[in-house]
Amino acid sequence: MGNYHPQENINATSFLAAPEAKEHFARIDYALKNGVHIQRWQQQEAMFRFLERHFQSMKLYYHDFFGIPLEEAGETINKYFYLDFLPGSRGNIPVENRHFLANEYVIVGFMLYKIVFIDGYIELDSLPALQRMIRQDYEDIKPSIYRALAKARKVNTTEMDDQKVNDVVEKALREFSKIGWITLEGQNFDILPSFQRLAKIYGDYINHPETWLKNETA
Repeated sequence: MGNYHPQENINATSFLAAPEAKEHFARIDYALKNGVHIQRWQQQEAMFRFLERHFQSMKLYYHDFFGIPLEEAGETINKYFYLDFLPGSRGNIPVENRHFLANEYVIVGFMLYKIVFIDGYIELDSLPALQRMIRQDYEDIKPSIYRALAKARKVNTTEMDDQKVNDVVEKALREFSKIGWITLEGQNFDILPSFQRLAKIYGDYINHPETWLKNETA
């Protein structure tokens, strides 16, 4: 154990020589392949530190063995890691082991991002409050939101009443929790650093939601 030098001879499997690899790697591998974002947060802390310490070797591992980029984003306390399953990423991980967000959940993500990070409601931390804000505080774009959700779900716009939208919002938050974008305890949630990945992927749409919604529902 005393002879282990993590910075020497880095290759696609050198991280496995780390004394703590047996304890952490299986959990990290399972989580990453299932679309989970890993950051410095509660039960992810040990996995995060292992990834941070062995990032170069593990990046080679996922590239060489699976053809998938292991990425890091954010800085200092907001840093997080994930496998990039974007279209165009070639990979040997079975589709059933990848987590893809349904379009309606992405739309909810847009609204959550707009409310918290653009409009400044940083204290928002409850599901009922989020549902209520989408219903009541965005009357100017509410019809477009409902039409966009109906289009994403391939149903008639008349079918998207307030209750159905509430259900979509709740399911979206549960999906965000699964992939490590938020924590969700009962009706309360906290946004984690990796939620910023939404802006990383869809920045143009998020920063101009009114324009996007107008084009999407035209």
